Amino acid sequence: MADLFNSLLNEWGSLFRPYVRDIALAMVATCLVVFGDDLNRAVRRQIVHLHFIWRTSIFILLCAFGYGALTIFLTPVVAKQLAKFSNLWLPWVCLIVFIILGSFAQRKRQL
Repeated sequence: MADLFNSLLNEWGSLFRPYVRDIALAMVATCLVVFGDDLNRAVRRQIVHLHFIWRTSIFILLCAFGYGALTIFLTPVVAKQLAKFSNLWLPWVCLIVFIILGSFAQRKRQL
């Protein structure tokens, strides 16, 4: 019975394996959505004294290029870490990470 259960769990995990990069992208994007306000607020505090044009330019750079660069550079890092998990653990790790991100979103009143 235990062998059947392990076999089913491994099979379930193997369904996740081809999508590790997509799952990593979803995790990074979710983090940026959940924590983006904090990052924007921190940058805003640093640039509040600047002229409107500079503030606007920095905001555009942060949103257009900063978040894009974070997504491009963090996704392979997260995917590499996810790929280290065996098929048995991969679905559970993904589920736990998304539950944690969801709880952060709930605390920040984003849900």
